[in-house]
Amino acid sequence: MFRPLFPALVPKAVDPFWFPVDKPCLDESEISALEADYNNWAQSVGDKDNAIVPIGKTAQEHYDEEEEEEEEEEVDDESDTNDDELDTDMVDDRDSADDIYLERSLSINTAVIEG
Repeated sequence: MFRPLFPALVPKAVDPFWFPVDKPCLDESEISALEADYNNWAQSVGDKDNAIVPIGKTAQEHYDEEEEEEEEEEVDDESDTNDDELDTDMVDDRDSADDIYLERSLSINTAVIEG
């Protein structure tokens, strides 16, 4: 068999140390286990600091404010039905830009006639 005396100076197309190839994973149970681990990790990251009290407040103050916000939301839900009627009344009471312009022009005309 023929052996070259000098090493080949042409680089390989793919260097196995730079591009390690993972063995294909075809087992569905292994994939589902990895997905479950990832979902558990993502959930734990989300729940990690969920109960931290803001700086400068005691735990009781923080929980009292949450209860007050919930009560305000309930009151807001009940008062939303009446807000629509009040909004239409306020729109009717306002003067339009044309009405204001006419009033000003009439007051100017009467001042000129009197003057």
